[in-house]
Amino acid sequence: MVKNAWLMLVLLLVFPAQAVPTDEITKVITEQQDAWNRADLDAYMQGYWHNDKVRFVSGNKFRYGWEETLAAYKKNYPDKATLGTLKFTINEIKMLSNYAALVVGRWELTRAKDQPNGVFTLLVEKIDDKWVITHDHTSD
Repeated sequence: MVKNAWLMLVLLLVFPAQAVPTDEITKVITEQQDAWNRADLDAYMQGYWHNDKVRFVSGNKFRYGWEETLAAYKKNYPDKATLGTLKFTINEIKMLSNYAALVVGRWELTRAKDQPNGVFTLLVEKIDDKWVITHDHTSD
């Protein structure tokens, strides 16, 4: 028993625990949800790739670019009442490689007058050692 404990200790020292990509990806999405619920759209957008090539698909529209998307969010959600309270539910994170994952889930807003909801599919990639959303397809 003592021999096994020593072996485990040696293995932990030689091979320290590393973060699991799905946990890191979940953290990005949870941080977005928390930022939205604080009415902090600038912090919400930190989950996205800050690049002109980031892509958003919603309704019948394609939108490209981090700055353009932030501006659209600020225009369409100008205050806490329109932002409401956001809840993300992740149904699946499928690792496509060590540097890419597909995330499928649901979103729900709770506001005084309505409760819009829908689904999303995200392509999340590890760029510059950070997991970021590079493609977001959201629908209601």
